Amino acid sequence: MTTRSQHLVRSSLLVIFIYGLNKVTGLGKLLLMTRLFGAGPEADAFTAANQLPELLLAMLAGGALSAALIPVYSRRLLHQQMDQAHALSGAVLGLTVTLVGLACGAAWFATPWLVRTVLTPDFPPAQQALTGELMRVLLASTLLIAVGGVFSSLLHAHQHFFAPALATVVIDVGQILGFLFLVPRWGIHGAAWGSVLGAALLVAVQAPPLLRRGVPLRPRHRPDRRDMQELGRLFWPRVITMGAYQAVDLVFIRLASQLPAGSIAAYFYAMLAMVAMPKSLFGNAISTVIFPTAAEQFNTGESTALNRTVARGLQATWMLVIPSAVGLVSLGRPAAAFLFERGAFGPDSTDLVFLLMTILSVRLVADASQDVLSLTFFARHNTRVVMWANLAWMALNIGLSVLLVGPFGIAGLAWAASLAAAGLALLLAGLHWWMGVPLNVGELSRSLGRTLLASGGMSLLILALRRLALPTLLYLTLGVTGGGLFFAVLFSALGGQEIGQAWRLLGFLKRDQV
Repeated sequence: MTTRSQHLVRSSLLVIFIYGLNKVTGLGKLLLMTRLFGAGPEADAFTAANQLPELLLAMLAGGALSAALIPVYSRRLLHQQMDQAHALSGAVLGLTVTLVGLACGAAWFATPWLVRTVLTPDFPPAQQALTGELMRVLLASTLLIAVGGVFSSLLHAHQHFFAPALATVVIDVGQILGFLFLVPRWGIHGAAWGSVLGAALLVAVQAPPLLRRGVPLRPRHRPDRRDMQELGRLFWPRVITMGAYQAVDLVFIRLASQLPAGSIAAYFYAMLAMVAMPKSLFGNAISTVIFPTAAEQFNTGESTALNRTVARGLQATWMLVIPSAVGLVSLGRPAAAFLFERGAFGPDSTDLVFLLMTILSVRLVADASQDVLSLTFFARHNTRVVMWANLAWMALNIGLSVLLVGPFGIAGLAWAASLAAAGLALLLAGLHWWMGVPLNVGELSRSLGRTLLASGGMSLLILALRRLALPTLLYLTLGVTGGGLFFAVLFSALGGQEIGQAWRLLGFLKRDQV
């Protein structure tokens, strides 16, 4: 394994560790939310209120910004052109504050109309009013998270991953503090103010490492015109891409607002448990680490190495997210009950959430795969291909949602999301071949086959444990630990080398080469 590969694996393991801590805080936040508000009208209002702030964040900052900023900024760092790099970072910071601030201000004034007409026209008037109040609070966190997104992109370009990963933990800490100390006084509004506190902490933990690297944390003018032109060329397709994601969520809220109370909250609880938590722990950690390296490889003309980096990232992603999806489904309803069923969250809500988790397991694998497949194009300064692919995904998702929500309710919306995500992953894989960007199909197929076989064996073991009628905590402990170990052994026995390589890099096996 090369020095660069060792750096990638070590960085991935560090980020996975911090993201693992984030899953602990995220689980704590989830348990508090379900215990305090269950899957009821207040939880639906909070979920709906968050959609427009997320739309603004996605379109004006967040993933759109990092996909555009990292390749351009990395090129300046590669050539030691620090003045130009700092001018670029300052200009991006200033534009982010200006654009997001103006958008949030406009949304704040238009909140009543947006809630009543766009977001939740089928909510009762009192629930619409609550949604608007919560949205106005959450808009305050949007600007802070946007600034934090700029900081994260700059740190990633400097190959520093610890602080951005830690930021995902402290934002949860702020929200947990809101649940513990603000909700008893202000109700669901306390949860919204906890989000603002978490966003402020996100900015605070990333500022010191940037200052240590000499990056000025103030808006600057007069960046290199060519840098801004390249940034704009990369940015606008990514804005449309991220806007497509949020447009689908807005359509979802619109369609789901006519379903029985608690449907929206149940869907997003299932999304958090089945998709968001495993994906951010494994898939996002790998994508976060390999993207700056892939961008650097393209800037230095190492196209073959770039393709190899993406392929290895895809293999590692499959090795982690597929057994996660299979394991969560195999653990069954007892796992969902252990996570959610307490306080205001009853057995009927648990049944619904587990059904949605099962359907969304397809989306977990598809989403994590397409995140890595997109990096090939982003690193090559090509964001348009991914934009057109995501517009096709948006059309398919919305079409399936409208078609399936009537006969199947919230489960139909989950199937629409999962099938559309699978279609997007397959489309991006096909675009690699069509555009002459070679990935080792044989090696990827063998890796996928090993992962599926090992996951199947793990599932059989977990199902056997379920038949023993063990106490829930003992069953879940044995299922998670025993199933994970059995997968690792079976995966390695089938020829998988990734687990052993990561193990040796951690220093547990003393070898000169891995």
